[in-house]
Amino acid sequence: MLHFRRLILLVMILLLGWALRTHNAESRSLWSDEGWTLLLSAGPGVDDITRTLAADQHPPLFFILFRGWRNIAGDSEFATRYFSILISMIAVAGLYQLGRELFNSEVGIIAALLLALADLHIDLAQEVRHYSALTTLVVFSSLFYVRWWRRASRTNRVGYVLSSILLLYTHYLGGFVLFAQLIHMLAAARPVRRLFEGLFLFGAICLGFLPWLPVVLDQNRLRWLNPLYYQNSLPNNLETYRAVRTALLGNYFVLMAGLLLLGMVYVVYQQDRFRFRLRPFWPMLYLVIWIGLMVGMTVYINENRQFLTVRNFVLVIPAIMVLAAHGLSNLQRTTRLFLTAVILVIGLTTVDARRQYPNWRAVTRNVTNYHLDDEPILMDIWVGDFAVRYYIDHQMGEDIPRVSLREWRDQYKEFFRPTLLGYLQQLDAFWLIYWGDDPMDEYGDLIQQEGFQRTAALAVDHFGTPLYSYRYDRLTDSTVVMFGDLFALRKFAVPTAASPGETITVTLWWTAERTPPLDYSVSVFLIKPDGSLAAQHDGPPLAGASPTSTWEPDALKYDLHHIKLPADLVPGDYTLAVKMYWYGDQKPLPVDDQEHAVLGTLQVK
Repeated sequence: MLHFRRLILLVMILLLGWALRTHNAESRSLWSDEGWTLLLSAGPGVDDITRTLAADQHPPLFFILFRGWRNIAGDSEFATRYFSILISMIAVAGLYQLGRELFNSEVGIIAALLLALADLHIDLAQEVRHYSALTTLVVFSSLFYVRWWRRASRTNRVGYVLSSILLLYTHYLGGFVLFAQLIHMLAAARPVRRLFEGLFLFGAICLGFLPWLPVVLDQNRLRWLNPLYYQNSLPNNLETYRAVRTALLGNYFVLMAGLLLLGMVYVVYQQDRFRFRLRPFWPMLYLVIWIGLMVGMTVYINENRQFLTVRNFVLVIPAIMVLAAHGLSNLQRTTRLFLTAVILVIGLTTVDARRQYPNWRAVTRNVTNYHLDDEPILMDIWVGDFAVRYYIDHQMGEDIPRVSLREWRDQYKEFFRPTLLGYLQQLDAFWLIYWGDDPMDEYGDLIQQEGFQRTAALAVDHFGTPLYSYRYDRLTDSTVVMFGDLFALRKFAVPTAASPGETITVTLWWTAERTPPLDYSVSVFLIKPDGSLAAQHDGPPLAGASPTSTWEPDALKYDLHHIKLPADLVPGDYTLAVKMYWYGDQKPLPVDDQEHAVLGTLQVK
């Protein structure tokens, strides 16, 4: 009966953890590292992915497995992230077993609950990254290590060696936990024969990783010789330590710290008294070494190398949760249940670790909404272009040309400017996704030299920094028609044929003779042969993103309108026309004594 109750509790915890990890899994845009994961795992086969990873800074196992998942589940945002969510749930289940092996079933249940609620673990579970796999394999390497410690069976030996090798091929940070296990062996393994057996198993793990070791050394050399893409660490200072503390222990860190301290001993209750006991000490010793080694080595390495990131500390989350769970189990039943309920309520009502990355989905959508045909998209957003490529593929199609100016700088070096100039000379229009308001000192003059003018600027805010989607068109001296004495239609593009029910696109390029005092609207409409209205679209230029009151004199402005044709539209020849008006009085600006200008004829088939 007791076993059944524990099973029910574990199932409920797993369901809770699953709900917390799937909730809002798609709310955030993919960020640069997730886009990089998608690119690295895009190879057609295992060999291709492995060769690609050899030139990166990561081991290949997660990316190979993720490629197989993509082949089955697809590569929507939810599908790609769900892979990490499922792996993270295995960690929650595995932590129950680890807590049970180190202490008892009650500690296992509480530890699983704490991990299910851990915001840093949840946050990383909702990313297309290998941190969920890292945490899960850390749990299972530790589980088999502890099981071997208690029962040196063949199953536990093989499980320990295999899970540890898989850990190293998933993330190099796993080496910290293996090193902690080695220190623990040397400090506590007795008799000597047991120590030698443990060292033999450790040697087998190293032997299993040996084929990849030359790759690791070469990756490490590249990381420090060309650290451009690895400049994301935090400094060793009080602000960083506070961020790490909150991510690991939550805003109720005083309570968690107290539980960790209490977890380092055993509390024995006798009637109305209690006493502390230290033995067996090896379970607490392992957890303390695991936590202390990772924290201490990270701070030490970060003094000279860029190494410290908050997400790396997910490596110690399982150890913290087991130690805190043991602290809770040391309390008397009423106090234990009360504090567990408090932690549950806090975990469900607060968020201690949830990062907000640039919304590349929205930035790309600004291009998608107004993009024409095969216009190329240039990207100058550092490694953000990894995520933008994904959204270009999914919003516009894989055939849309795109250029990473970051990559061109690396590839062409001193020939970057001539190469970019030659590319611009072939274009009539292009889009540029650009980070912030810094001037384009490196190539802005090339854009002007080739006769391009910025005709649209759509921005997405990222904590006060604008992420722009710029459009550039070549200047034109021609004027199609004047609207009053205020606006000139410089050029336009309209379809010549369409079918009933289809949506047609009308593209307009405007200039203002002077800065307009009002925000004017544009009406694009379809006229039947009898002169009546067939369909129309009214709205400010570029759906309000380019209000006319901001137009500077003679600055070319891009505008686009979609007209949905009625499904029952009778085939025939229809007239496309455009007019401009201020919504306040609805009076169209005159066009050669007319209220509108004719753009062409649309044949409805």
